[in-house]
Amino acid sequence: MELVFRICLFIAGVINFVPSFLAFLLDKISTSYGIQIPDSNYELLLRHRAILFGIIGGVMIYSAIRKRHYALSVTMGLISMISFIILFYLMDGTLNPELTKVMKIDMGGIIILLIGLGLYKFKKTI
Repeated sequence: MELVFRICLFIAGVINFVPSFLAFLLDKISTSYGIQIPDSNYELLLRHRAILFGIIGGVMIYSAIRKRHYALSVTMGLISMISFIILFYLMDGTLNPELTKVMKIDMGGIIILLIGLGLYKFKKTI
């Protein structure tokens, strides 16, 4: 079951890592999130956000490949994805379809990660 967990961790890591490319593809940030970037201040924040996703996803992928730091990588991934979903539902206004898609992708990542973790932990207790 550890292999299944590592595959799930890797997939969730990729889900977190892919947005890091947006730091270098500014025109894709607007289309990916369905927003207009009004000035360089927002651009900086969004690009930095993309880099942070790269760090989180990178740690998760590294952990899946090297069989290390499982607790750290799962915790980082879950905090990142769950916090986005919580913030998504705390928003007062209507959010665009692109951000709704991001939320659904995060839900999928959480499910994949929890299934892998559950199978790994269940197997360790038997």
